[in-house]
Amino acid sequence: MKIFICVKRFYTSSNLWFDLKAGLLICLLVIMVVLPCGGVAAKAIRDESKPQTGAADTPALKGRYQSFFPVGNVISPRDLGGPRFEMLQKHFAVLTAENAMKPLYIQGNPGVFTFETADKLVDAVLKAGMKMHGHTLTWHQQSPEWINKEGMGRDEAIENLTTHAKTVAAHFRGRVVSWDVLNEAIIDNPPNPEDWRASLRQSPWYKTIGPEYIEIVFKAAREADPDAKLYYNDYNMDNRNKALAVFNMVKEINEQNPNAGGRPLIDGIGIQGHYRTKTNPENVANTLERFISLGVEVSITELDVQSGYNSTLSEAQLLEQGIAYARLFALFKKYAAVLGRVTMWGLDDGTSWLTQTSPALFDRNLQPKPAFWGALDPASFLAENEGRLADFKNEPLQAQAHYGAPALDIADPLWQSAPPIRINQYIMAWQGAQGSARVLWDEQHLYALITVTNAELNKANRSPHEQDSVEIFLDEGNHKSSYMQDDDGQYRVNFDNERSFNPSPIAAGFESRVFVSDKSYTVVVKIPFRTIEPKEDTLIGFDLQINGASAQGIRQSIAVWNDITGSAWQDPSCYGLLKLVK
Repeated sequence: MKIFICVKRFYTSSNLWFDLKAGLLICLLVIMVVLPCGGVAAKAIRDESKPQTGAADTPALKGRYQSFFPVGNVISPRDLGGPRFEMLQKHFAVLTAENAMKPLYIQGNPGVFTFETADKLVDAVLKAGMKMHGHTLTWHQQSPEWINKEGMGRDEAIENLTTHAKTVAAHFRGRVVSWDVLNEAIIDNPPNPEDWRASLRQSPWYKTIGPEYIEIVFKAAREADPDAKLYYNDYNMDNRNKALAVFNMVKEINEQNPNAGGRPLIDGIGIQGHYRTKTNPENVANTLERFISLGVEVSITELDVQSGYNSTLSEAQLLEQGIAYARLFALFKKYAAVLGRVTMWGLDDGTSWLTQTSPALFDRNLQPKPAFWGALDPASFLAENEGRLADFKNEPLQAQAHYGAPALDIADPLWQSAPPIRINQYIMAWQGAQGSARVLWDEQHLYALITVTNAELNKANRSPHEQDSVEIFLDEGNHKSSYMQDDDGQYRVNFDNERSFNPSPIAAGFESRVFVSDKSYTVVVKIPFRTIEPKEDTLIGFDLQINGASAQGIRQSIAVWNDITGSAWQDPSCYGLLKLVK
């Protein structure tokens, strides 16, 4: 009331100078009084480039969800003691060892189990009144090479598999509430998900033992720790084909083992939840519905939402990320009765394994982002902020192709006239090969030079997309259709200059060379224009992708320029834009 009286008095003054001072004072009063009371919307966007205060005063996330489901996060040795551990203890009820329990770090050498680091984490977590989830007993990544190397006999592989699982599960028995027994055994987007065996990743365990390795390791874990809940854990589960393959696998194994220690062998399914801001919550809901019908527990096990790139977030990207988190947590609340837990994968952007795309709830100064407020109170955040998305245009990335007809040689100086295009947004759970490109054009051809780094140079897999390779996507007419048309094409070249095309007729006139150096390679291509007569300022649909294979011949990473949906192979509307300039 006092504010209103002052404002009225100033506003009715007839003195212009007095009116000016009054206006300034009104602004000051609004800033001092109204904004601090502005709720979620006032907290939504802040300058992350400067340290903020007040993180200690934020409401506890776990308290907000105490009656719904436990909220979790990861823990590493760097988190023990100090403000990081205090934040974990305040906001989260259950923690997962980020790396310390993975096979490589527990048994790096045959028969030598090193539990010291993991024990320190578990002891600290339990002492602080939180619970511990174990991650992971079996995985094709971050496992010692000796445990299942090429040429190993089946009996020896089974012995290694069961010995490791039993020893580790028994060591932590009574101290962990659940285990990711098996991690990421199903391939991406399997073509025939009804046949889950044909959908299995061609991992060393599969090659040596066969599909039954899954049942073997779950039985070993159940024997060693009968009380712990046993989970199968995987990423990209919002893909319907992958979710269906997992569903069929768990269903069959549990039907064949209905009474393994008094209950079905597989207790739960972990949906990792490595999402982008464009992830459709309906796809997540469909996956939840499918798994819930199995009668198993379902958890969100590694949640993060990527936004921006190069460790930078614009105001629009902060808002989009907050809304994405709010939509997801609103969905999780809807399914709270069947969720075992929701675990974040990283406390803050600075220490996240996806730090370049700032996916966490807290920024690099451990201050809450809009993402935190969206997760904390989804309904209020969406009500106050969802309408603001219309203020920001969601444009695809745009790059330039300069005019010139280079030789198919990395030494041609013409390449340096084109600006680099960074191919460094990851759309799988693993960060592997990435690179950059330069693009040129003339009246007949598009030319591209793509340099790939951090590659394994592996082409052991029969499927071309599983090999170390680059892909170029073109929509010459820039129609942005949601399906492939006559002017669209997908061109793939591996590090050994072996090519594949979609559709196959676009191979006519295509040329390429590859230059390999250590763990890097450069692909130079010459692509004929098929449906347009290019000229200056023409815009064409364009995208780039780098497939990174593992040492075992399995695609473990996908880096892209623009399309973060992973749908470029079938949906040209996802492409970025390439402008032809002179």
